[in-house]
Amino acid sequence: MISLKIEPRGRPIRNLPSSIEIDLATCTTESLYTRLSATTGLSRDRLRLTKGSDGSVISVKKDSGKDVMVEELGLLKDSKIFAKDLGPQIGWRTVFQIEYIGPIIMHPLALLYLRPYLYSNSPLNPLSHIPYFPTTDVIPPATTVQKVLCILTTLHFVKREFETTFVHRFSANTMPFNYVFRNSAHYWLLSGLLMALFLYTPAPTTAGSWWPSSLRAENNPAVLYGGIALWVFAQLSNFATHMTLRSLRPEGSTKRAIPTGYGFDTVTCPNYSFEVLGWLAVWLISGGNWSVGLFIAVGGVTMAKWAMKKERRYRKEFGSAYKKKKVMIPWIL
Repeated sequence: MISLKIEPRGRPIRNLPSSIEIDLATCTTESLYTRLSATTGLSRDRLRLTKGSDGSVISVKKDSGKDVMVEELGLLKDSKIFAKDLGPQIGWRTVFQIEYIGPIIMHPLALLYLRPYLYSNSPLNPLSHIPYFPTTDVIPPATTVQKVLCILTTLHFVKREFETTFVHRFSANTMPFNYVFRNSAHYWLLSGLLMALFLYTPAPTTAGSWWPSSLRAENNPAVLYGGIALWVFAQLSNFATHMTLRSLRPEGSTKRAIPTGYGFDTVTCPNYSFEVLGWLAVWLISGGNWSVGLFIAVGGVTMAKWAMKKERRYRKEFGSAYKKKKVMIPWIL
């Protein structure tokens, strides 16, 4: 039995003991977190423990998924451990599920039920007072192209919900609760509210009027069906890359490995490449609608940053075993 000193890092933690007695031979870091969680009343995921000697985070699992023993950390009698309250937490999986539900609700709602109200010239419609927002006295039925756009957009996010629930494996359990608002804003506002408002207008191609009439999906079946085919290819390819990533990390472990195979032999993050390709198909079918283009631009830049960061991490972690390549776009980026 040894005694470890416990000190708060940052703000004080109520009921945090100044020391804790452990059996060095049998105590796991998981049990250390559990005991401090019970003492302080904070959830397990809300606490972060670090070694006083070097500030490294005390993890609970090895890459193999096995428990970490306290004695493996090199802690001795009266060694110091810092405990930090990370604030209210929410599960990563839950955050993604909340993010994607917004567009799933908004697009069918806007197309099937709200069009007569959203685009009415009635003075009671607040949107009619917004400059350049398309409103009219007579709301025509939704076009085939608009119905296709609604189906493709909704199915994309249904697929994401499925992958979040059944496919993805996360290296961390939780994130700060306030992140849910920041993360959800991207999808609820850009791909949800904004796209829904400007894809199902009475004049569906107004926003993309610069697009040649002969190349608009409503006038050219080749563009419509070609766009749908491209979307299906991108979605299936994106799903395949997610299955590859899933296979690299056994359940319950934090193991990292270099992904190879379809897409990964060409770029570092083909899952991002196929994601953008799928949205380019939607943009093509929409006639170059600016709201879709804005969502692609913001999401594409963000994913490019993530891809470059991941590529640097692969080179640092795996060294010469990792073959450097473009991160998202073959031969370009």
